[in-house]
Amino acid sequence: MAMRLGGVTRAVVAGLAVAILAAGCATDADGARDADDTAVVAGAKVGKVLDVRVHRKEFATRCAGDEGEPSVMLVAGEGTDMAGAWDPVQSQIGRFARVCAYDRLGVGGSDAPPRSQTLDDMADDLDGVLRDLEMERPVVLVAHSIGGFVAASFAQQNREDVAGLLLLDAAGPGFPQRVLRRLPRRDSAPGAAVRNGWQLLLDPADNEERLDGRSSFAAAEAYAPLGDVPIVALTHSISDFGEDDIRPRQAADLESAWEAGQNRWLSLSSQARLERVDLAGHDIARDQPEVVVERVRELVGG
Repeated sequence: MAMRLGGVTRAVVAGLAVAILAAGCATDADGARDADDTAVVAGAKVGKVLDVRVHRKEFATRCAGDEGEPSVMLVAGEGTDMAGAWDPVQSQIGRFARVCAYDRLGVGGSDAPPRSQTLDDMADDLDGVLRDLEMERPVVLVAHSIGGFVAASFAQQNREDVAGLLLLDAAGPGFPQRVLRRLPRRDSAPGAAVRNGWQLLLDPADNEERLDGRSSFAAAEAYAPLGDVPIVALTHSISDFGEDDIRPRQAADLESAWEAGQNRWLSLSSQARLERVDLAGHDIARDQPEVVVERVRELVGG
């Protein structure tokens, strides 16, 4: 089974603050509407799904937990809606933090992006969502897969607003470029499907979030150190590199590139650590939700 990199399989690789607009009915884990406007996630009640307007764009958001508790924002991978990404952990985190999730433009219940976007644009949108949800700062950012780039870009712009980064199998700086350099272009060649998945993220016309990955991934390679901002990078112990039409040597090279990207995350902070999660593939929040919840608890000081 192909690992998903935030909505792209590794087989494919794998304002001004404005008032919150009309609250939509909340959605449960199966997509059903609840009469009391709350979403049921993992057996617990989670706050209302809202439409938040940022820069004339509407974002679907979902919050759990009490105001006054530490702030946690969940940042999903590419093309993944908040329910699909965070149902296994959001309600549990809500027991000790105010935890919100949102759909980026082009995903789930949020508006379509009006134009091509960079990671900096997505970081600006994240800032606006935090503001319109009136989340206390600094905030812990929990980011999966390519969402790690969004969270890290936000931290580059707003270092003092970040209490910590929890990166869940997040492709590190330099990894996309290495995939594109090392794997063949020819469609019939082993490894081409993996390369083509990343290729789709380079051109805004080829992906639903309209990400300009060509400029964005290059900018990510120039991330500056974040001082002592705590960073915990969780990575998979079960790799599916090689499960598709790819040669063993290519799979080994991709795993090496992945490790290099994880080490690049660690270089951003004097308070950073890497942890390999037992019995976890790319979707760590679903495979080992308890580990994710405990690492969030550590970062918020709970």
